[in-house]
Amino acid sequence: MLVGTSSAGKSTLARAIQAAAPEHFLLQSLDGLFAGVADRWGSQGDHRDDGFRYQADGDIRRVVYGPAGWRLLQGFHRAVGAYARAGCNVVVDDMLLDAACLADWAEALGGLPVTLVRLSAPLDELRRREGARPHGRVPGLAEGHLLTHAGLAADLSLDTSAHSPAEMAATVVEWPPGKALGLYRDAAVRST
Repeated sequence: MLVGTSSAGKSTLARAIQAAAPEHFLLQSLDGLFAGVADRWGSQGDHRDDGFRYQADGDIRRVVYGPAGWRLLQGFHRAVGAYARAGCNVVVDDMLLDAACLADWAEALGGLPVTLVRLSAPLDELRRREGARPHGRVPGLAEGHLLTHAGLAADLSLDTSAHSPAEMAATVVEWPPGKALGLYRDAAVRST
């Protein structure tokens, strides 16, 4: 399970893990969930307060959710658990929106071995990556969700500015299976 703020390199590493692993890994991501959300429940829609929207503080933005958004997040978490319980290897690419998301992951994946990998990079590098992203990506998310991940206890922490995706994928693939995610339920996760 790869977690980190926006632009930390989660999607790039997830694809590298798929390429490096000797077994198949299904990729499941928060971006994939967002892609499936009807526009009316997204950041510009008339139901955004019930779904997902951006909350801005100057140039810093966070993704926040309403009741329908929370149900979708819970469904995403449980779908990943269902794949794993069916015997599928899953690599998850997730930007934890807040501490409640981590607690729900712990409930949804209860009893399953999960290797929690926290990805980070220096803020200047995150801003550079964010600025280089294709049109349509929202700037300010890297900084907006940075503290949510900074205090997170994990099996493995990687600075994506210091290693290539292939090097990190080899490390993750060779890493021994992690603890049950429930052990992280009470880990220090700070939200702004």
